[in-house]
Amino acid sequence: MHPQLADHLNPGCIDLADKLMNCHADHRWAKFLGKCNAVSEALNKCLGAEFEVRRKQQLVEARARKALFKEQMDRLKDDDAQQRAFEQQRASGQQRASGQQRGGA
Repeated sequence: MHPQLADHLNPGCIDLADKLMNCHADHRWAKFLGKCNAVSEALNKCLGAEFEVRRKQQLVEARARKALFKEQMDRLKDDDAQQRAFEQQRASGQQRASGQQRGGA
């Protein structure tokens, strides 16, 4: 049994899905004895091929998103490191300035 087929997700298999539906409608009882099995198997192969194409495309897109995310995270880590270094430098500079003010007064 096939799930509901979406035309936009399975454009190459629409004709086979229609043939299978027509076969089931024309052969109400013979479909249980294997009358429509050939069409059903062809539809299974078509759906499998389309699934594989979508899977490969999604894999490429996922890898691109992952690379972009990694790049953004690396940039954030660099920014954080620069911010910490700036704050440490600023804090040490303030300590020196306050020490010089106390010692000179």
